[in-house]
This record gives sequence, structure tokens and C-alpha cells, in this order.
Amino acid sequence: MKLAFYGRKMRHFFCNTAAVMGIVCAPGAFAQDAQPDDLMVVFDASGSMWGQVDGIAKIEIARAVFADMSQDWTSGDRAVGLIAYGHRRKGDCGDIELLAEPSIEGAASLADVVTDLSPRGKTPLSQAVRLAAETLRFTENAATVVLLSDGKETCDLDPCAVGAELEQLGVDFTAHVIGFDIQEEADRAQLQCLAQNTGGTYVDARDAATLTTALTEVTGRDVTTAPADTETGTTEVNLNIAVADGSARPATVRLSAAGAGTGETWDLGVLEGADQIISGVTLDLPRGDWTFTAAGDGGAGEIAVNLTEIQQEISIPFAASNATFEFIGADAFTTDGTIAFQLRSREPLQQNATYSVMLFPDGATTFDENITFTYRFGSDPETTEHAFYPWEFDLPVGAYEVVIMGDSYDLGENLGRFPVQLVATIEDSAPQANAAQTEELTAPPSFALSQIVEPLSPGVSGAFLLEGPAESGDQVMFIGLDGQDTQLLAVPQSGLVAVPSQISEGAFRVQLVRQDGSDIHLGLVDILPASAQDMGNHSTGGEPSETMLSAQEYAAETGPQSLSFVAWKTCEEDAACRVADRRVGLEWMMPSGWASEEPFYYTTASGAQADHPTMQMARATGGAFSIVLNPRQWDAQLGPCEEIQQGLLCRETSDVLKDQTDYELIRNSLNGDFPKPEGWLPIGRSWTVEDRNLGVRVGLIKFDEPIERAETVSASIHLDNPDQFGLDESGIVQTQLGLIWDQNLIVNAIDGEIPVGDGTLFLLLARPGGWDGTSDVWVGNIANPANGRAVLVNLY
Repeated sequence: MKLAFYGRKMRHFFCNTAAVMGIVCAPGAFAQDAQPDDLMVVFDASGSMWGQVDGIAKIEIARAVFADMSQDWTSGDRAVGLIAYGHRRKGDCGDIELLAEPSIEGAASLADVVTDLSPRGKTPLSQAVRLAAETLRFTENAATVVLLSDGKETCDLDPCAVGAELEQLGVDFTAHVIGFDIQEEADRAQLQCLAQNTGGTYVDARDAATLTTALTEVTGRDVTTAPADTETGTTEVNLNIAVADGSARPATVRLSAAGAGTGETWDLGVLEGADQIISGVTLDLPRGDWTFTAAGDGGAGEIAVNLTEIQQEISIPFAASNATFEFIGADAFTTDGTIAFQLRSREPLQQNATYSVMLFPDGATTFDENITFTYRFGSDPETTEHAFYPWEFDLPVGAYEVVIMGDSYDLGENLGRFPVQLVATIEDSAPQANAAQTEELTAPPSFALSQIVEPLSPGVSGAFLLEGPAESGDQVMFIGLDGQDTQLLAVPQSGLVAVPSQISEGAFRVQLVRQDGSDIHLGLVDILPASAQDMGNHSTGGEPSETMLSAQEYAAETGPQSLSFVAWKTCEEDAACRVADRRVGLEWMMPSGWASEEPFYYTTASGAQADHPTMQMARATGGAFSIVLNPRQWDAQLGPCEEIQQGLLCRETSDVLKDQTDYELIRNSLNGDFPKPEGWLPIGRSWTVEDRNLGVRVGLIKFDEPIERAETVSASIHLDNPDQFGLDESGIVQTQLGLIWDQNLIVNAIDGEIPVGDGTLFLLLARPGGWDGTSDVWVGNIANPANGRAVLVNLY
């Protein structure tokens, strides 16, 4: 962005600024002798606007400049309106919205409107232009529409025909079109035809620079050249930001300059977004002594310089203010409960900053001693909620610390250390809370699970008994550990809780949610399929059968999707594909119907290579949805991000179960957790041991889930009637059993010794003959070699 200064006034060039975001000034927009026509901007907010130009999302370019545009509109005498499409729903050709009627007074608010747009849908550009014409009453008045589009019509209308129709019916209708980063010639011809049939102008733009040229051609005037400087003794200066170590790059800063000779302070405007923060602003200033200041987004900085006649580049040092946090929570928590607390920021935080909220043993001195962590972002509300679960790490009673860390691995540079105690019961702790806790702690009632009915399966007889003083309104929550849906179930008066019929199979954490808002951990349970046919296909990358979209919306998304990148790998198989790029050290699972670009390392603003590779992935068929590994920048409105082994993985916001499942498959595989092979069934759960001949239960056996190719597995065994084998010992026996794997990494045999009292039993289990890879059953025998007693058994 180039600004020129003349004395105390800063010139603004509306069309030059508008070009950066792809908005066109129609011919005659600045005629001095005639009242200009009303102008309606048709804004492309379809999903492809997340595509990048020189590493910057196209939607970001639009947002960054629209604020400057709206100010110029307000100061002029032209009524401007706004229509957008594709910003509310995926796959909906009717997603067109009149956001602002043309008015001079309302132009200033258009910047806020564009900021709230989140591209996600289709490109019904023809119908959007038609709505713009009708809003301008094109059959009664001269009307000008400016269309910015980065793609072709995707909703079955012909832009050529619509343009001819509007030209024929209108008094003086004109549509100017800028094709932004158009890749296909057929798409370009479609947009050209719309402009030509209305007497308008079509201009191509490939990046921010050519958008400026495009604006010049459309308006018929040279908007890139400022009036000649009538003053002498000025110097061209590029002013940018130098971010200090430990500070995040600011999301927005206001620049100002103070002249040492005159004492005057000039407002140089605001830099917003990564592109402007990195590139800075170019301006002409009188030579002499100056002090430049950058302030905003949780930090500030200034630099004093002497401007000479030589062109200069000035980097204003920018450092964030020291972040400080207040801990709001109890002093003591039980080892089987939840360490729940709040963090309140005492100072404004940088929007792009990330803070690690970590749990350490008391007195820890190194970063590697951390037990677990969560995140606190600068863009979060002032107060955020956090929770750690001691039972997940089998933490003993003792002293611990919650430590807040910024961009550092040195515990001495922490942003707050707060002591907490873990106790067996709350009575073991002092009955006081810290200064931020306003109520005295009370001992919580004791709850437990017992009398588990094996196996626990959805919608059948599986159930468990909740022991403890449950009250009306209490609920049990099943929280899936492997991404399964969370289910909530009311606790009946009897305390016997059945497994919900709609729950999927897998391991679940069971929590008691009480009416008073407390949350008590009850234990971990394994939910098994009611039959082999009921097993879900989440582990093999298959698609779930349900979606939160309506049938019409889902049907509209099943066709091919436009990709914002050049496809490098595609998965055209019915199941997920395993993809590897040894050059950058990536290996992951790509769901069926997906495509990815070739991974690459981008170069940072300082010229260094990024630490992790960057890659875009998107569904090519079956509904629009995209994921980015280590994006150069990411707007929080796009969707959530999370840290993985390969850096930062970000995804588009979506409520569709299919999207969430595909994301989990990609995320888990990038973390090294690949889906199990076809035919794999989990071992790590409780099994019922049944006498194959008599049909009665022999006992229970529970295996830990082994890692791939492990030679042994831990097992816990309980015999209902040890005398059946000539033994007196009862209770639960712990042992290690051997595993036999086949070439597909599926366990097909288990054997080993079971020490029971003074005797030893021998166990042999295998998949049944003719096993089809799906039936969840084992066959074998348990024998006592000392007396020859043996039982043929089934496990299920």
C-alpha cells in the first residue's frame, strides 16, 4: 500500500485501495458533473475464496481493504449496496443474501458485514447478479453492478443468457466483472460473456498487483498514480513491523509518526492481517527527524530515525505486553475427580498468541516434567475454563502446580505458577479455597460402578449399577475416547443404567453429571457391538450413515467439488488410502474421495524455512470440506486448529458427522495412529468364557489392547468355579499370555499359562475354523495338566 503525504494531509485513493480486494469502481463513478448511479457490489463468498494468492487467502485480501473502501464511500455521494452468496450453507444454490440496500449513510457499516462473511458454499453468480439488478430497479433506473468472482457458475444458470436478459429489460444496465485467479479458460469465457452482454468490462486478475491493473482498466482512469508532489525534500519510506522474540505477530496495529521539528503527530492508518503486517506500508515523508510508533493487539513499540534523501526501510520494533493470569479454582482436588479451574487474563492478550496451560509435579524445574497440558489462546474470552483428569495418568496424592507458559520452554519464564493438591478424599484437604474461590469446599458423595453385566452392548441387556446417593435429575455421560459421540442418559431410581441404544462401540469414560453442576468420574467401560453386523466402520475410514444436513442439502453436495489447489494425490478407492511422502517425512490416511496437494516447506518472512511441511487436503467428491496442515495464516472464523505431531492441523467448521469422521482419520494417522486392517477386531476388553458343551459360563477374562506385533498381552482372569479344574483358589488372577500374529497384523491365536493358587492352567484360543474376519468370537480350551481336567470354551 503506497500513501503520499502533502503537508499535514494524507491522500486516499479509493479505487487503488479497492483493487487490492477485487472490488471494481464502475466508469463514471467519480464524474464531477453528474450524479453517479447507485452501485451494487456482488461479492463471491463461496468456499473457493479460501484459496490463496501468494500465500494469502482471497477472502483475507477482501476483508483487509473493505474498511478503507467504506470510509471513501461514506465521504462521497454514491449509494452503495452489498449482496453476497455462498456464505451461509454448503451445497445450496439459494444461498444469496441482500446484506445492505444501496445508501450513502450505510456504506461505513459494509466493512463489518464483510468481516462476518465465512465462505463455505456454491457459486450462484448469475442469480446473484439478477437479484442485484432487481434491487436497483434496473427496469426503471440506470443500474451498475460490480461482480467479483473467483470461479464459474455452479448452479445451472447461464451467465451469458442472464446478461442478455438484463440488458434487454433494463433502462441502462451494466455489469462489470473481475475474474480473480481464474484457472480455466472455459470459466473465464463464462464471466466475459456476462460482462460483454451488458456492455460492461471484464478484467483478469491473478494477484494483488494485477488487481490494481484490473481496476484501472475497468474504471478507465489511472488510479495507481498520485497527483504530482508539489513539495520538495520528501523520501519514500517502507514502514513495517519487527516482532520481538517471545511475541506473536500482531493481528492489527495502528501506525503513527511524530515530527521532531514540528511536534505534530500523524495517524498513518492501520495494518491488518498477515499480508499487511509483513509487507508494511510505503509512503512519502518530508526528510528530517521522526519517531514512528506501532501500537495495538496487546503490544507496542517505537523507533526514532532521521530520513535522508535515500529511500529507506524502517522496521518498528514490536513487543507484546507481559501476559499475566489469575487462577480461579479450588486448592485441592481428588485423585479420581477433575482438576477444574478458570484462567482470567489480567492484561490484553495478542490475538495470534498461544499459551500452554500445563500440569507439573510441585517444584518442577524442566519443561519435560509436564504431565499434561491444554491451550489458552489470545483470541479467547478474558476468562477461560480448563480441566485435567488425574485418573488418566494414575497420579498419586501429593502437591502439583498449574503453570502457564508462553513461547518458551524455560520454566523460569512462566506466566504464572499456581499450587494445587491431590487428595484421596476432599476431607483430607484444608477446607479453604484460594482467594478467588468464594464458597467453602464440601466433601462430595462417593459413587462407584459395580455388578457390570457382560458384555456391555448398546440396546441389549448390558447395564451397570451406579452405587451412591443418586438424585432425581442426575445423568450419566458416556464420553468416547476414540472420537465416538458423547451420550447422556438419565439415572433411574434403581441405579441400574442401561447402555443407550444409539451409542457406538468403543471405549468410553463414564461421568456422573449432577444437578448442582458437579462432574464425577465413575470409570472406563468397553461398549461392544450387539453383533458382528453392528460394528461401525470408523476404524477403517468408511463413511458413517448419518449426517446433520437435510437430505436435500446432502444430495446437493455429492457431486465433484472445485479444489483450490493442484491435486497431487487422490484416493479413488472405496476405502481410505495410505499416502506417504518420504521427501518431507509425512505418512497419513486419505479418506475415499479426497485429494491433497504436494506437501512443501514454505519460507517465512525472515527467509527461514518453516519447521513443518504445509499441505492442503479437501474432499473432491461427496461434499465440500477442507483441511490444512500448517497453514501460513489461519482465521479463527474458518474453524478450529489443534496441535499434532506434524505441527498445526486446521479444519473448516462443520457440523456434518461425515466431515468430523474424515478429519479424525487424517488427524489420527498424522499422529501415527493408523486404522486397523480389514478383519481386525479389538482384543482389549472383557470377554465371557463359556463351556462349549454345557452352555454355561466358566468365567470372565479381560485383555489389555496390545500394540502391533507385541509378543505378549496382559490378562485378568476370574473363574466362576475353580473346582471345575480341581482347584480351590478363587478371585482375579493376573498373567501374561502369548500372541500369534498373521501377515495382516491380526491376532489369530492366544496361548499361555494361568497360575491359579498352587496350580497352573493352560489356555489356548484361536479364531474358529472358516473365520470370515468379522465374527467377534474365539474358540479353544482351558486345561489343568496336573489332573487332565479340560473344558472346551467359547469366548464372546
